[in-house]
Amino acid sequence: MSSSGFTDPHVIEPTSHHTHTIIFLHGRGSSGEELAESLSETKLSTDGEITLFSRFPSIRWVFPCAKPNYSTVFKEEMTEWFDIYSLTFPSEKEDLQISGLRSSVLHLRQVIGQELGRLDGDVGKVILSGISQGEATALVLFLLQEHKFGGFMGFSGWLPLSRHIEGPSSIPSSIIASLGLQSEGIDINPSVPNIPVFLGHGRYDAYVDISLGHQVRDMLSKIGYSVSWKEYEGADEEGHWLKEPEEFGDIVEFIESIIGKN
Repeated sequence: MSSSGFTDPHVIEPTSHHTHTIIFLHGRGSSGEELAESLSETKLSTDGEITLFSRFPSIRWVFPCAKPNYSTVFKEEMTEWFDIYSLTFPSEKEDLQISGLRSSVLHLRQVIGQELGRLDGDVGKVILSGISQGEATALVLFLLQEHKFGGFMGFSGWLPLSRHIEGPSSIPSSIIASLGLQSEGIDINPSVPNIPVFLGHGRYDAYVDISLGHQVRDMLSKIGYSVSWKEYEGADEEGHWLKEPEEFGDIVEFIESIIGKN
């Protein structure tokens, strides 16, 4: 465990020459290892042999782990990237989110830096992803516009700090100011909106209402990102998980479109 309280990410190593990395953030109350295990349980072929990991043998899958924190919602300690007052209205009492988001962003920037070291600094070979609160946290990193990632995938998430963000043109600076990151040397890349984005959300998600996913979609589209938006019905966890097999098929197609370019 590092001095910041975060454990090392759970990693699925590539089985062939390493060409790309996917950094995938888990949801509240979960872990990197648990998310990886859940993804591995879904088979992409009728013979039950091909998984998301074996389908892309050149990809290194990195699953960072949130640290334990007292949850205001659940009144107990659990792993979470940041605290939140309401799951129904995540913009309520947003100041509760600041400390955890700042800590998580600083940690995840280190994780990204380590992965770039394995890819000769080519951030275009890194796909950033997250589910539920993991998507919300990944979005903050993504919207800093520090890196021109190869792509972004988000599932069943929402936009944190929505009340702190003034408008599309000022989002990176608003996040930097809100989280007190002015001294971290973050350089905003104005060409970042060319990055492809895939967003998936359960139409009847019982935990994160689809209207919050619509907010993310509309905001990213307004900035200028090329957003592929898909809605699904009948997923496990009351709609708060990836729909099998349709959503997994869409994920495969999205990843293929990126790794085929570089």
